[in-house]
Amino acid sequence: MKLRTLIALLALCLVVPLVHARTADGRTKIVLIAGTKSHGPGFHEYLKSARLLKVMLDRSPSLYNVVTEVYYDGWPVDQTTLETADTIVFFSDGMQWSPWSWSPERIAFMQRQIDRGCGFMTFHFATYIPYKFAQQALNWNGGYVDYDGPKHPTPYFTQKTLTTDLVFPNPSHPVMNGVHPFRIHEEFYYKPTFVDGMVGITPLVRAVDLPADPKIFPGPLATPLEQTVVWAYDRPEHPGSKVQGRAIGATFGHYHTNWQMDDYRKIIVNAICWTAHLPIPAKGIQTAWVDDPIVDQALGPTPAPNLSPLEPTRPPPDPAYIKK
Repeated sequence: MKLRTLIALLALCLVVPLVHARTADGRTKIVLIAGTKSHGPGFHEYLKSARLLKVMLDRSPSLYNVVTEVYYDGWPVDQTTLETADTIVFFSDGMQWSPWSWSPERIAFMQRQIDRGCGFMTFHFATYIPYKFAQQALNWNGGYVDYDGPKHPTPYFTQKTLTTDLVFPNPSHPVMNGVHPFRIHEEFYYKPTFVDGMVGITPLVRAVDLPADPKIFPGPLATPLEQTVVWAYDRPEHPGSKVQGRAIGATFGHYHTNWQMDDYRKIIVNAICWTAHLPIPAKGIQTAWVDDPIVDQALGPTPAPNLSPLEPTRPPPDPAYIKK
C-alpha cells in the first residue's frame, strides 16, 4: 500500500468517530431529562433513574469519549444545550404532561433537533402521547401509546401490571447485544400505535402474558405485535441532517428496583447508546447497579422539584399507585 494511501486511511479513521459528535471537544453527548415525580416512592422515579443512569454511563468500561448530562423538572433551563446532544431521553409523565407538548415553541425546538438527526427516546409513561401530538410522536419516535384518540371515547389505558417472561423478536438488533431473555414484574404499557406499514420499526421486546383486554385477566392474549413493549425506529433520512436519526420507545420502567437486574439495565443502556450512534459491543454496554448514597456522592443531593409554569395542574397522586 502506498504511503499516501495509508496516510489518507489513517486520517479517515480519525475523522469517522467524530461524524456523529456534537460537542465542541468531539465527544458524544447523551442528555437525560427527568420530569417531576407524580407517584409514591419506588414508582416512576424519573429523577432517581436519570441520575442513576448518568453515574452508570459515566462509569461504564464500555464507553469512551462520551459525556452525559441530566436535567430536572422536564426541561433544561437553557434549552440550547439540546442543540449539541446526540440523543435526548425523556423520563417523565406522558399525556398532557409530556414536556415537549407544553408549548408550540418547544414542539418547534424539538423538531429542529429531530431534523438534524438527533437521537430520541421515551421511557415508560413518556410513551403516552396526546392524540393531538400523534404526528410528532410518529415522526420522532416511530410510535406511541394511545389513550385519547378516536379509538377511545374516554381515556383508556392499555396498561397491565403482572409478572411475565420477556422475549426478543429481533435478537440480532444491536440493542439486544448481550441481553438474555428474563422474567420480570412490571407495569407495562402496550398496544402501541406505529407508523404506517411499520416502516423503520423493529420490535425488540415482547411481554408474552399481556392480555388482549387489560381489564380481563386471565383471558385471551394480545397479539404478538400488540405485546411489544420496546421498539426501535430508524427514522427516514432528512435532507438537512448529517446522520439518519434513531429512536427508541420503552414502555416498561415502573419499578425502580428493576434497575438492579443486569439484563434490564442492558436493554435500556444499549438503547440509549444506539440512538446516539455509539457502537454496541457484542456483550452489550457493561454497567453496574449503584446505590443511592453513591449516586448522591457523585452528583450531589437531588434538588427539590421546581414545576414549570407551563406545566398543567396535576391531580393529587392516585392512592392506588402509592400502595403498589
